[in-house]
Amino acid sequence: MKNFWRLWPLILVPAFLGPEVALDPFRANLPCQSAHLLGTDPLGRDAVQRLLLATCRSLAFASTVALGSLAGALALALGWHGSQEARSALRAVPILLFLIPLAALRGGFDWLPLACLLSLLLALQLEPPLRARLDPFRRSPAWRYGRLLGAGSLHQLRIWTPWALAESLALFPTAWIAALGREATLRLLGLGPGPRHDSLGLLLHEELPR
Repeated sequence: MKNFWRLWPLILVPAFLGPEVALDPFRANLPCQSAHLLGTDPLGRDAVQRLLLATCRSLAFASTVALGSLAGALALALGWHGSQEARSALRAVPILLFLIPLAALRGGFDWLPLACLLSLLLALQLEPPLRARLDPFRRSPAWRYGRLLGAGSLHQLRIWTPWALAESLALFPTAWIAALGREATLRLLGLGPGPRHDSLGLLLHEELPR
């Protein structure tokens, strides 16, 4: 996980700042050759370049959503305990049953609204396992030890934040895979981000009909 934090900026830079693959209609549908190892698509774009850019963009999107959902789940697990019934009811509904109707009404989700909505929905799903990891220690004497010695809220926050973050990051792979799968599913249904930006879901959407 430590290596991930070093590599993540290397994924984000080409994903959001890198240019799109240039169009060259005169080189459309070329077969595999030395200049184009996987050939070109109907618009003349090199398949290898598209695959690399789509991979970076999907990894960056999934990582951003995973971090956002873990932050929300951590806030819910450590914070307000009210409205548990409403949250349990929302968790009982699969995420795609929320996303597909909303995306259909909007005519598809762009990157930013999809990331925000998916982070919120995944945070609700991740709250129970995260709370299960945090609560046993929060009920122990060690959690109250600082307050008994007169430590303030800021001091408690500084001490326990690294531990809480480490516990939440154990769920990062689950959130990351879920975000990647939801984006690909919406792309396959034609309800994800538009075709202006490549992603692994868009490449699947183009290739599966074949």
